[in-house]
Amino acid sequence: MRGFMLRINPGGSKSWYVQLDRSHKRKIGDARRLSATRARYRARDLLERAESLKSVTKGPGTPSLREFLTGRYTRWLERKSRYGRRDARRLLSALGGLVDERLDHIGRRQVERWKLQRAARVRPATVHREIAALRAALNCAVRWKLIATNPAQGVKIRLPTTNSAPRILQADERARLLACLDQREDSLAVLVTLALQTGLSRGELFRLRWKDVSFGVHASVEVSHSRRFRNRNRKIPLNALAERRLSQWRSTRRHRSTLVFPSPSGGPLTSVQTAWNRLMKEARIRGFRLCDCRHDFAARLVSAGVPTARVSELLGHSSQSLADRYGSFAVADTREAVARLMAP
Repeated sequence: MRGFMLRINPGGSKSWYVQLDRSHKRKIGDARRLSATRARYRARDLLERAESLKSVTKGPGTPSLREFLTGRYTRWLERKSRYGRRDARRLLSALGGLVDERLDHIGRRQVERWKLQRAARVRPATVHREIAALRAALNCAVRWKLIATNPAQGVKIRLPTTNSAPRILQADERARLLACLDQREDSLAVLVTLALQTGLSRGELFRLRWKDVSFGVHASVEVSHSRRFRNRNRKIPLNALAERRLSQWRSTRRHRSTLVFPSPSGGPLTSVQTAWNRLMKEARIRGFRLCDCRHDFAARLVSAGVPTARVSELLGHSSQSLADRYGSFAVADTREAVARLMAP
């Protein structure tokens, strides 16, 4: 992050600093008491506050949408996310001729017209994401008093409803994936094994801490304060495979972090997409995502005869109706069992 620095004093003490502009530098805190992650968050807040105090525009008049996105908004977005410049560039390329309009000349009608033109070329889900990105950008323009209201507020696109069955692993795919995981000893192998055997979401896996893992007779993983599932606390039992992989990972990890899967910087992971793609290529599996491990976990439980109410509880769903989508797997197993009765 630009402007974020660690200063080492002649006496040996270390302090976190942030450069607000060319002539202003501010101390964040002592490096012995403040971790790099927390100091970076505080630096972002200070930079955002300093940015909001600056003048709205350097020249007369209101800037165009292009000038706004490539200038102040990109700088602000870079401080919020390391992919800020990329996200701003993608939004800029998607807006077409709308970017040449002045911010105060853009109305609801222009946004609706752009939405219809965009929907004729890309999928509705893509337009839905781009509308959300445009709405977020214009919210910043309202906050910085460049415009009075957000013209993209209330603009929506109807997404098609799909009732397709969740993607689960076939028997041969599961065998190949488990064989690949047995040959690996890295964090991804442990993470994927835990996802398949517990049904934890990606965010829950990334934020999992050792204090939430229990070994022994009552081996389990306790999930608490999950934003996605309305802070519903739940305890998921660990089978022998998951417990063994976690125990081995704990004994071989190099740095003593409170997180089960820490990032190289020591904080929580944010993505494992590149490593996941390599694993899927190695296992010769197509169309299976990391989040589909939850579906596979739930489908195997239902196929084993576990009631959907219990499956919903293990997954952290707020309603049992969310787990009813896996009922088709139980019906298929029932038909197979009845068909076996006719065998000689």
